[in-house]
Amino acid sequence: MMTEADYHRYLAAFNARDYAAMESFFADDFVLENAGFAVRGKEAFRAFYAFFHEYCAEEVTFREFFPGRQGFVAHVVIRFTGLKDLSPKVLADKGYSGMSVVPKGVSVEVEFYIHYLLNEAGLIRYIKGAVWVPESR
Repeated sequence: MMTEADYHRYLAAFNARDYAAMESFFADDFVLENAGFAVRGKEAFRAFYAFFHEYCAEEVTFREFFPGRQGFVAHVVIRFTGLKDLSPKVLADKGYSGMSVVPKGVSVEVEFYIHYLLNEAGLIRYIKGAVWVPESR
């Protein structure tokens, strides 16, 4: 079972863009479901983030860890910062049309509750996030 301490190591690897270290937490056949598309497996994971992090930096800030019977939920805030302009057409062409565009030079913080399911060996087999949208005033 993945512990909160393990998750902090996972987030440190993510924030450092150490994809090899991150992948050590994944089952070979893991799935990341996000914004209307799915990234299936480690190779697709590397390809997705090689593309996305060319256009947008991400920094994850930990808030809380909720352990469960088959995995856990993490409450995090992700700061997205546009590095290069990214159009909806480019996202659609890559198969990621559900994603939002963050313009170059703009930073946006988004609060997430991310559900991680683990396999029998305690490796991440499935990731799906829910976004909290604050009340508009």
